[in-house]
Amino acid sequence: MHDALPQERYTPLAVLVHWAVAVLVFFQLGLGWYMEGLPEGPDRSADFALHKSIGLTVFTLAALRLVWRATHPPPPFPASIPRWQNVLARGNHTLLYVLMFLQPVSGYLSSSFSGYTTGFFGFPLPHWGWKEPFLNELFSDIHEASAITLAVLVGVHVLAAVAHAVRPGDHLFRRMLPRSLVQ
Repeated sequence: MHDALPQERYTPLAVLVHWAVAVLVFFQLGLGWYMEGLPEGPDRSADFALHKSIGLTVFTLAALRLVWRATHPPPPFPASIPRWQNVLARGNHTLLYVLMFLQPVSGYLSSSFSGYTTGFFGFPLPHWGWKEPFLNELFSDIHEASAITLAVLVGVHVLAAVAHAVRPGDHLFRRMLPRSLVQ
């Protein structure tokens, strides 16, 4: 099995951040779904605190990835990839980034208007709101709707990645794998 040419690969930092964000987003979606039915209490508070901290971590990693991408353009799509797939992939990636920012911002704002504080792994963060049920509900609804949208887009992304991984002669998937897995 031949490795993709170096210019066809993402940089090691881009690969690391991609997979870190992927793991954290999957965890967040599962934790968020789990937390929906939890009764008030210390367990729920601990889960919410963890969810907030990981959400802010995803926000930070997505910002780092965008800065890195601005200074290190991604490898071009191979000529063998049909244009419509290229367009859909770029659109999906753009929406994934938008949602990786919208999710933590809407969650942070919801929390700010809930009367609860937000921390980052135990360190308190500025509280930008006041107890306002309408705004809390508005940002909570945005957070939930964008979580569903994010889950759908992640599903599309994963299905496309699997399709490229199993298609004979298609090396597109391999360029986002750590080098140690494709040698």
